[in-house]
Amino acid sequence: MLSRVVLSAAAATAPSLKNAALLGPGVLQATRILHTGQPSLAPVPPLPEYGGKVRHGLIPEEFFQFLYPKTGVTGPYVLGTGLILYCLSKEIYVVTPETISAISTIGLLVYVVKKYGASIGEFADKLNEQKIAQLEEAKQASIKNIQDVIDLEKSQQALVQKCHYLFDVQRNNIAMALEVTYREWLHRVYKEVKNRLDYHISVQNMMRWKEQEHMVKWVEKHVVQSISAQQEKETIAKCIADLKLLAKKAQAQPVM
Repeated sequence: MLSRVVLSAAAATAPSLKNAALLGPGVLQATRILHTGQPSLAPVPPLPEYGGKVRHGLIPEEFFQFLYPKTGVTGPYVLGTGLILYCLSKEIYVVTPETISAISTIGLLVYVVKKYGASIGEFADKLNEQKIAQLEEAKQASIKNIQDVIDLEKSQQALVQKCHYLFDVQRNNIAMALEVTYREWLHRVYKEVKNRLDYHISVQNMMRWKEQEHMVKWVEKHVVQSISAQQEKETIAKCIADLKLLAKKAQAQPVM
């Protein structure tokens, strides 16, 4: 029965496929939906941790909420029951031994889920929490490393901004060294000039002393040469007479 449904659906869609083949591959390519837009840079929303609400373990709650305004509360159930009966009556779905096996398998799965689903869920949640904790730890470690790198970069930038103080100090040191060198050279020049001047003064003093000594000797020599023997005797006699006179005066004075 299912094969007949598939064949009838294929026969219904065959003309449209033939017409599409006549259009050519270019038109078909143009009618496809392609992701030609710019990729969005917005953050991807996180996946929900828990699924939506379902009824009977399979049917989404949104399906019932969609049919409530049109069919009422019993509408979804009537629709589902009608579809099942329609498929069975029209032999769209034929009941076979595989159906019994499927019902048994589904029942077993439902029993396992009801019996062990909570414990399996807790175990899965623990594994998920461990993985999340590991990922969070790696995330925090990465954030810490990045923050350390940022702090180091900020400190380096602060040092770079303060480099002008170091340059100023170096300029001052160089200026002081140049000033010290200049003053040392100036003092050296002063000492050399002073030594030269002292040398010239010493030479002049020596010349003056030698001239004076020569003048004294020359005058003494000429004075001695100008004195005759008679004048020398008279001078000696006059000196002796003066000495005697002074001796008499000294004896005449009373002793205190």
